Amino acid sequence: MLNKLLELLFGIVGFLYSILTGRTAAITPTTNVMEFDTQLNQHLERGKPLLGRLVRRGPEDGHNDMADWMKSLPDERPLNAITYPGTHDAAAYNYAGEGHHFWNCQTQPLLQQLDSGIRALDLRYALKDGKLLFFHSIALLDEGAEVVDIIWGLHGWLREHPHETIIVSLKVDNGDPYAADVQEHMQRVLDDTSRREFWVANVTTRTTLREARGKLVLMRRFPYGQPVGFGVSEDWKVNDGNFKIALDSDRNTFAQIEDFYLLIGRPRDTEWQLGEKEKATMQHLERAQAAIEHDSGDLWITFSSAVGDRRTAPDEDVTPRVMALGRDNVQGINQRMKAWCRQHPSKPLGIVFMDFVTIQRKDAGLLYEEEPDTDLIRLFAGMQQPH
Repeated sequence: MLNKLLELLFGIVGFLYSILTGRTAAITPTTNVMEFDTQLNQHLERGKPLLGRLVRRGPEDGHNDMADWMKSLPDERPLNAITYPGTHDAAAYNYAGEGHHFWNCQTQPLLQQLDSGIRALDLRYALKDGKLLFFHSIALLDEGAEVVDIIWGLHGWLREHPHETIIVSLKVDNGDPYAADVQEHMQRVLDDTSRREFWVANVTTRTTLREARGKLVLMRRFPYGQPVGFGVSEDWKVNDGNFKIALDSDRNTFAQIEDFYLLIGRPRDTEWQLGEKEKATMQHLERAQAAIEHDSGDLWITFSSAVGDRRTAPDEDVTPRVMALGRDNVQGINQRMKAWCRQHPSKPLGIVFMDFVTIQRKDAGLLYEEEPDTDLIRLFAGMQQPH
């Protein structure tokens, strides 16, 4: 009897907590609000090197429009008919080890990226010392922040911004994705976070934003025995600018993908490499916009990220930063996408994963300087006009 009374009391407390704070909380019958918050804070602390600080906003805090821009979108909008500004290798922002110029792809931790308007995160992991840790290829990004910590942290951010949703792409980037121990560890992560209803269950391209608000949407780039999230692990083509992967067994809907990321053959030739990448990216964006306007039902995914090939040319110096921001008198892909957005209708494009999207090159004469800039995120976030 006492246990039932306590359970009822905790349920009332949880309900009042949600009403008073405006935050959503995935509380199970066996986990009360205080226990949940304690666990969340533990994950936030352990994941802080990659997550950054969670800003808990009160009524007196100033409004950040980019932290809540999805609030204005209609509830009945299908998930595939939204533009999601995203970050490629989103956790690779402060790696200081060997080759860091080639491994870093961002300048902000994950939660700050979300505050800046990012709504899709490309995250790469591997199993090391019994933990799922974050990597960019061979580069270990942090020795303590685990996949489960980051998922909890992203849920924590959504509690503060319950009208938003986040696409979370997870991929094994080092080691064998089919290894039994890797899959067992990921299954434990998904079991824990799924029973707490962190994720949109049974997601399809026709799932509406109403169903996804306050939740994570999994883009699964790892093999798994169950149909969880958007499954795109099979048939992913390496360095291809236009391919598709079936999202259902009947092959009625597809993920349409551009992932032409490795420029081979003309090392250190910034102008040529950026020209080739621009063609692949802009052509795919145009196909995406046209298909979504005609209600194709597919999920469109574009990677604007790219790099020169160091394997065939060890002296290659076209890094992800150069590709994104440009060099000398050659404009980077980010600047070219700004121009593209301004020249095209403000209609949805799907998911766009980008590098160094929160900065730009500063016009400083012969000196190379950078400055904060989120205009490209704003431009993509604004491309939401219905067909």
